[in-house]
Amino acid sequence: MAIDDIELVRRLDTELVDDYQLARNYCLDVPTFALVHLRSVAHKLVDRLAEAVEITFKSKNLYDRIEVLNRAKVIDVRLARQIHKLRSEGNKGAHPEKYRLSQQQLVELARKAVEIAAKMVAESYPVITQQGAPQWQFEPVDQIAGRELCYRAVMENDHQAQYLVGTSLKAKGLMQRERELSFAMANDNRDFNLDASGELLKQASYWFERAYEHHDEAKFEHGVALIHGYGDTIDQARGEAFVQQAAEAGVAGAQALLGYFYLSGGHSIEQNLALAEHYLLLAAEQDQAEAMANLGVLYHQGQNGDVDEQKARHFTEQAANTGYPVAQYHLALMLMQQGQLSQAVQWLEQAAKQRYPDAMATLARMLIDGDGVEKQPQRAADYYREAIRLGGQAQTMFELALAIFNEEVPQPDLVEGATLLQAAYHYAGDGSDLHSAIEQLSPQVVNAIEGRCQQQPQELPLLQLVLAKFDSQKLPKPFRSALE
Repeated sequence: MAIDDIELVRRLDTELVDDYQLARNYCLDVPTFALVHLRSVAHKLVDRLAEAVEITFKSKNLYDRIEVLNRAKVIDVRLARQIHKLRSEGNKGAHPEKYRLSQQQLVELARKAVEIAAKMVAESYPVITQQGAPQWQFEPVDQIAGRELCYRAVMENDHQAQYLVGTSLKAKGLMQRERELSFAMANDNRDFNLDASGELLKQASYWFERAYEHHDEAKFEHGVALIHGYGDTIDQARGEAFVQQAAEAGVAGAQALLGYFYLSGGHSIEQNLALAEHYLLLAAEQDQAEAMANLGVLYHQGQNGDVDEQKARHFTEQAANTGYPVAQYHLALMLMQQGQLSQAVQWLEQAAKQRYPDAMATLARMLIDGDGVEKQPQRAADYYREAIRLGGQAQTMFELALAIFNEEVPQPDLVEGATLLQAAYHYAGDGSDLHSAIEQLSPQVVNAIEGRCQQQPQELPLLQLVLAKFDSQKLPKPFRSALE
């Protein structure tokens, strides 16, 4: 008779089963938590495989360890890819807002990742035990655990359950906030309403506060909530103190954030590059992608003028290989500086697929100019518009406006171009180089449109709409005047 997947994991290693069962139980209700615990399953499974064949790892990084096993032919390429995938999905669970994933997408990722983990255990079974895997079958997951979770959080004052409820609400709140901001940007800022996301984040803050005195991860999240004002209170100094306490307790996310504070300076934390390196390295050892990316920044900028491009490239690559889009973009920039354009484009494409605005804007620029790639004006325009919708950068608005007025994109919409120029002027800020560039360009645009009015009177209604975006000095009118 076939055993189920939980029993399969238990028979292989009782230390694996707790993480696996937690991930399985909560993949539908708290998928972010499930994905992080499946990454832990991957860590432990890799260690068991190494012990079985008496391999000693030199690196603490999971990516390096998987590659050591692959090169030693302890695992085949297919299994290596599965473990890498589990590792990558775990990073998405740790920072869902960085990957712009919906709750439904996260649930689907977690559901599939649980099945991948079970298959990985079965395929690793012969190497670790020197016996064939028993006959087994995967049992479908259900939502009973989610109902029990809420009961324990409310009725039993269970701090782990309270943390998980807060985690679920925070993930939903941040994704709702992303939708609200995108909608506001798409509607020229007319409906800037953050009430729905604010309520979810407030509820998340409540549960983190209930648990933080007894739960290190909740203490970290409570600190983040105080820093960002997710609840009724903003207290950055107190929030940073909680982050520091959680970092000292070994919470990887807290170590990464504290390292970032020391790298860039926080509210009450002064910049200290030596401490930044210390905490970022601690988080990187736990496969924290954001920490690895920031280590790349740290070594690229240098400490006391001591730049280490080799380390910068190493850590940026490690973060990029987790699927972290920010690191993929930074790696692409490094490769471009080194003249490795084809590799840079590949990383830009990967980051753009994950809807990272800077990567999409950079690709759009290259596709418009044919800079190292084939000119693709329509694709460039699509990337520009999506980058503006998601990121709202003034520079990107200006570039698309310029491409429209230069007729570098198919079917250029002059009203769209004028509106983008108006928005870019508004967001650029007085005294900036971009602000000055728009002041130089705008009179040229107006003169060209006025000339076109005389030459093509049949287009007059459309061209008048364009001219209405500019004032008597031929500069963009205040952006909000377009909404009145």
